Amino acid sequence: MQKKILIIDDDHSLKLLMVKALSTSKINIKTASSISEGWFILEKEHFDLVICDVVLPDGDGLELVKKLKKKFDSLEFIIISAQNNILTAIKADQLDVFEYIPKPLDLNDLIISVDRSLKKKSSTSDHFQIEENLPMIGTSPAMQVVYRNIAKITKTNFSVLINGESGTGKELVAKTIHNFSDRSKKPFVVINMASLPKNLIESELFGYEKGAFTGAEKQTAGFFEKASGGTLFMDEIGDMPYDIQSRLLRVLQFGEFTRVGGRSSIKTDVRVLSATNKNLQNAVENNQFRDDLYYRLNVINISLPPLRERENDIISLARHYLSLYSDGKKQFDSTAISFLKNYNWPGNIRELENLLKRISVLTHESVVNSFLLEDHIDFEEKLNYDDVNKIKNKSEKENLRTYLNSFLNNFYKTLDDNVELIGLHEKFINEFEKPLILKTLEFCRGNQIKAAKILGINRNTLRAKIKKLQIPLKYGKK
Repeated sequence: MQKKILIIDDDHSLKLLMVKALSTSKINIKTASSISEGWFILEKEHFDLVICDVVLPDGDGLELVKKLKKKFDSLEFIIISAQNNILTAIKADQLDVFEYIPKPLDLNDLIISVDRSLKKKSSTSDHFQIEENLPMIGTSPAMQVVYRNIAKITKTNFSVLINGESGTGKELVAKTIHNFSDRSKKPFVVINMASLPKNLIESELFGYEKGAFTGAEKQTAGFFEKASGGTLFMDEIGDMPYDIQSRLLRVLQFGEFTRVGGRSSIKTDVRVLSATNKNLQNAVENNQFRDDLYYRLNVINISLPPLRERENDIISLARHYLSLYSDGKKQFDSTAISFLKNYNWPGNIRELENLLKRISVLTHESVVNSFLLEDHIDFEEKLNYDDVNKIKNKSEKENLRTYLNSFLNNFYKTLDDNVELIGLHEKFINEFEKPLILKTLEFCRGNQIKAAKILGINRNTLRAKIKKLQIPLKYGKK
């Protein structure tokens, strides 16, 4: 029996992504953007589950849920909210909803919650296998941007260029775009430009006729023909030779090509997704990549963050891979959690996954600690732990220096050439010094002796600065 879900949320892109993630042959989903629209739909149709945001354009979603629970006894609710505070969580709990999920939304958590909710209401013969509809994990702000971009482009046929370091999951993003698009029933074909010999790229992409070259014993279809109606994912597009790029450009412009050794044009209906870990704009400037092809490929851009910038996601990903490859028999202790968070992951998600594969296969311990992780990191290919932390600290210093330079550049752009006597040095030092001392005192819980040691100044100097900068008394005491 088909189950019905109503999603009430005015965020169109997130709503679309939820629909794509939850849709199966056994689930029918409808959406609303406001309380009034949701109420109107519920008056006319029966639903098994309502997913409702708290903040809606015409009122409070929690108040709507409260009224709906009185009217529809058997209806289950999942509350989602960007108001990630204890009061919202308490109110949701008091309403006895099935689940409360804070934003930024981890769609995997939502999928699991929906699955559990529907199984609770169904007979044992019903199965709602939707856990793997969205194979992407992460709640970090950077990944939420990626999710929203995917949601917006699944209904289009535009070319997409995916940027990111090696190992960040570019192929997974491409696969997700394909799976949630209207082409999902058609082929998803992957070609890695860096792995193809230069003299074979053209024949691999466009196919060849019998006798086109030595060894061409029969007519052979290329990747564009194999992907007909579907999606062609071209990984490492930055490694495509310059002289081949013009042929790819023609396919993108006119939707047709000829096989190597052939004369007749072949029409093609293929969506092209491409990925690179290189800066293609620099390649264009250095005449290594055609600018017209770049703009054809880069109609829509998705930039994947490196794992080191997804600190909130590292542990979720690590637990996922450890559970997957150890069949749930292993877990991390606190030292392992600390190691995972502090390591810089130069190989990104691929490095993390490979590490946990090795841990799962090569170790017998059920509890994984930092020593096990460090022992099994591939140091021949990666920097050691201490060096990585040094680089991470250096990077943070560079970021501060970059910020200060940017601030000063913008500041001087606003000044007149004849300006005088603004006391910039003292103003700048005061602006920087006060938050520095405040944060140090907060960390030391008002202990001036400890704060002075951390700051590298004597206690009397610190006391004088507290008085001069008018720092609140709660931080100006021993």
